[in-house]
Amino acid sequence: MKRLHPILKAFVPMVKALAETLGPDCEVVLHDVSDPEHSVVAIENGHVTGRTVGSPLTDFGLYLLRSPRFKNVDYVTNYMTRTNDGRKLRSTTVFIRNEAGEVIGFLCINYDTTKAFAVKEFVEQYLKFQNLEEIAGTKEERFVSKVEELLLEAMQEIKSLTGKPLRFASKEEKLAVIKKLDEKGFFLLKGAVEMLAKELGNSKFTVYAYLREARKKGDSIMI
Repeated sequence: MKRLHPILKAFVPMVKALAETLGPDCEVVLHDVSDPEHSVVAIENGHVTGRTVGSPLTDFGLYLLRSPRFKNVDYVTNYMTRTNDGRKLRSTTVFIRNEAGEVIGFLCINYDTTKAFAVKEFVEQYLKFQNLEEIAGTKEERFVSKVEELLLEAMQEIKSLTGKPLRFASKEEKLAVIKKLDEKGFFLLKGAVEMLAKELGNSKFTVYAYLREARKKGDSIMI
């Protein structure tokens, strides 16, 4: 290792510590800007960009040194860069200054986001949902342990649509209720007719008659 400014030398152990903390996808680099053509004086996980000790400063690093915009800046964080083979890096550069405030080095962190983007893509795909209401006209699928629960929930939903006890509904309203329940598969459940008959205040034979009539009228019945 070439002779380093004492301040830069103090950062050398940090390069290794940060790399071990952040993992193998994170390259940590220490630059001595007094020698731009061979600025890299310490590097861990250099496989991320393919660089080694003695590699030159990047074009962005040269820009940071010359641009007055960064004269009093201490760091630039989380900007995107790319490797030569196109991988996206999440990069951070910390300015290291001497006692006079002059930039003498950079501590750079370059995180290879390839795996992170793969996880993001998986999560986005895994959490992609179709709208059940658009598919089947119902807002949600209910998971119950007893048939009685399913019957009660269906009845509660229908009663909320009519806004009054079903026994006080007109025949047309009752037909509309039966049509809606039929569309939901209500009458496939054992005990459905008896439960509805009780709610309507009619006999189960009347409910069967209403069901036949509702199926015959089809879309002309509305709640």
